[in-house]
Amino acid sequence: MSNGKKILSEILASAALILLVTYILDANISMSNNVEEGFLPLSAEELGMIFWTGSIILFLISFIIGLKVSSKVLTGMLLIGGGILGTTMLFSFIITQAEHNAIVTASSQPEQIVQPRVFGMIATGYLIMGFGILRIIRKR
Repeated sequence: MSNGKKILSEILASAALILLVTYILDANISMSNNVEEGFLPLSAEELGMIFWTGSIILFLISFIIGLKVSSKVLTGMLLIGGGILGTTMLFSFIITQAEHNAIVTASSQPEQIVQPRVFGMIATGYLIMGFGILRIIRKR
């Protein structure tokens, strides 16, 4: 049964990584072309709910299923996927703040547009990466 759990957890982590990369590519295309939609006919909110949240859920499920299974592939995918999740949100937040601050006129007070969910999404990405690190530590 251990081999079945290993394969299932690796498949789920692969699907999560595919969802995540698809989301990032679509968002990048829509931002670079200044359009509402990228190559997928979904709004930013729908895209986030399906692809971003879906990838997080799949990473977490793959970690839980592969908890007591030895798999370098799963460990690597958790490290890479979590790093991509956290870093993408962190850079997105920094860029959004810079654009917002550039728009603010000299006569008005610069106002920070901090949304708590952004920090939660950054933390979730690095938490998933931490699960990969935990797998490395537990192996030793």
